[in-house]
Amino acid sequence: MLQKNYQIISLEDAMNISYGGTGFHEKSSGVLITFDDGLSDHFTAAKILYELNISAIFFIPTCILQEKLPANPIIIHYTIAVFGVEKFLKEFRTILENNKLDKKLFDIQYSKDTDNVWDTISKIKSTFKYKLGFYNSRKILLDIYKNLFCTQYKNPLDIIHLTESQIRKILEMGHYIGTHTHSHISVAATELNLADFAKEIIFPKNYLEQKFNTQVNSFSYPFGGKDDCLSSSELIKKTNEYKLAFTVKEILNTKNTSPYELGRYQPTSSDTSFKLNNIIKEIIIGK
Repeated sequence: MLQKNYQIISLEDAMNISYGGTGFHEKSSGVLITFDDGLSDHFTAAKILYELNISAIFFIPTCILQEKLPANPIIIHYTIAVFGVEKFLKEFRTILENNKLDKKLFDIQYSKDTDNVWDTISKIKSTFKYKLGFYNSRKILLDIYKNLFCTQYKNPLDIIHLTESQIRKILEMGHYIGTHTHSHISVAATELNLADFAKEIIFPKNYLEQKFNTQVNSFSYPFGGKDDCLSSSELIKKTNEYKLAFTVKEILNTKNTSPYELGRYQPTSSDTSFKLNNIIKEIIIGK
């Protein structure tokens, strides 16, 4: 559907348009395909796109390579998928107690019979993203990962995330990689000192460039919403390491769009090709 109705463009095309060049035929709309989080099944997607002569960009949280540990929200997704909300919250409460953190302040109540499971999962994600703080969130999630997920599987990280070997093959296919912070944090909502900012935002670029001998100019904001992203001026004030930064604002990107506030649409599991085509058309005409 995308190939039939749009020009599927490369990262280089997007870069050229953002900086005044002509990357593709401008009378039709271009679509750039991106993937966040460095998930294991993205390797299958990369192979399918390669067979169709399409290049995409894969945004990688570097904790999966440098620390051999999963990214923050991905721990929530996979642990709840395997063990359920109740067991996740039971482990969460135990860790709160062990670390002498205020259960009344951070605890999340859930009754399987009366509470909506998806609302509860949203509360869990919001608590780790905004309430617990940068250090507590990471520590607690890693404890949950080790105490639950790692006891179930011998190769837990390979189940969740791309391996170094797979990323190398993705690059060999002609795809691109970009950064997605180090551990997948909300950049704007997290109070980062200079050292933490360097570790989460600047280090990933240098690390990926050195490890894979490739240029990395693009950054994707984890979560990507308004509360998670810096403005162009805020980002430039903190670092000039990047040429492009991607949000999840549902807009048509043009030459007038800031290269540090590029929008994207996140397809859902209920999006058919027909529905997706209509959504893209509405974004193009500005609905």
